[in-house]
Amino acid sequence: MIAAVIFSVLIGLQPEVPDSLTLEYCYDRIENHYPLAQKAKLQNKITELNQRIAGRAAYPQVDVGATATYQSEVTDLPFPSGGQFSPPNLSKDQYKVTMDVSQTIYNGEAVSIRKRLEGIKGIQEKQSIEIQLHDLKEQLNQIYFGILLAQKQLQTVETLSESLRSQIEEVQSKVRNGVLLPSQQYILEAELIKTKQDSSEIQANIQSGYKVLGQLIGQEITTSTELTSPSHDFQFSKSFEALRPEFQLFETNRRALDLQQELAQSQKTPSLSAFGTAAYGRPGFNVFENDLHPYYIVGLKVQWNLWGAQNAGTQQQIYDLQQQKIGQEERAFERQLKGSLGKVQERIESLEDQITRDKEIIDLRKKVVAEKSSQLKNGIVTATEYVTELHKATQARLAMLLRKTNLAQAQAEYNIILGRTNNGNK
Repeated sequence: MIAAVIFSVLIGLQPEVPDSLTLEYCYDRIENHYPLAQKAKLQNKITELNQRIAGRAAYPQVDVGATATYQSEVTDLPFPSGGQFSPPNLSKDQYKVTMDVSQTIYNGEAVSIRKRLEGIKGIQEKQSIEIQLHDLKEQLNQIYFGILLAQKQLQTVETLSESLRSQIEEVQSKVRNGVLLPSQQYILEAELIKTKQDSSEIQANIQSGYKVLGQLIGQEITTSTELTSPSHDFQFSKSFEALRPEFQLFETNRRALDLQQELAQSQKTPSLSAFGTAAYGRPGFNVFENDLHPYYIVGLKVQWNLWGAQNAGTQQQIYDLQQQKIGQEERAFERQLKGSLGKVQERIESLEDQITRDKEIIDLRKKVVAEKSSQLKNGIVTATEYVTELHKATQARLAMLLRKTNLAQAQAEYNIILGRTNNGNK
């Protein structure tokens, strides 16, 4: 009984294999469960910590230090000994504990700009991850529809096998009665063996495709898991700027350059800060005070790096050129996408037209096969002639099934190019 309970628990812990999958579900699995998706969550924490570090530059900067020294000589005042004034006796060992505090009062809002810049850098990293995930979805399309195409091929081969088996039974009877030669039966049986070979090869391809698909979506699946062909309403469109993550990254890069220009502008102005030092030791600012005692100093400091201001102007020119570079890259990418969309659109329209003609061809091929089947039974045509027409009819059905799957794949590819991945929308 204990063993049975343990076995039941272990069975309950096994991941449930889904009965069916949709393309949108696989997209969602990649977005939320692929290791890159977890990387995006880590980037949020990294960005938060970097912003915290950048914001601390606005806080008072505190340094604590301590020194103990011994020197070979000290200040010796040139007064004669024995007079009314006797110089102080300074110690050669000196001690000091200090705390230095500085507070920036004005620096052109550099701290605020750096904090916002860290936030932009975090967004850039996340958008780069989204681009990688988008590329994975393109890879997913190839695998997903590759399996569907193989399944259509397998379905067609099995239909062909059934037709051959049925015809072999008819021919066997004719051979036994001496109406047909045994060679006619052998031709059909050889074709049946060939279909079994084809079926075995296709099944192996399907199985390997399922393994790769399961690894991509991070879920255990088997060949019994049905892959649903996309059924969303498809529409042509060329408005991809708001959907593709690359365009979002272009815009974020521009924002980052704007902030860097603001940061360079802040370096053109002087910075003002307050400072102070509190200490305990000997000697202090009064070198003749030989006892341990506290002392301090406070003040204001203005800094203006003249060369830094010159370099800031040059740096702004560099950022302007980089802005132009981003614009050129964006236009080139947009032109590439438009070319890809046009190419896929032509393929979609061509496939739709071919599928319409496929239906007409299939109807005609069915009539020919039915006629040849009747003639074979009556010994008018050979098995080779029948098999030839049967293959043509099978190829016609297969062509239409493959084109329908290719059409769904082309539509999914079109949506991927646009950036639409869930029911036609991102």
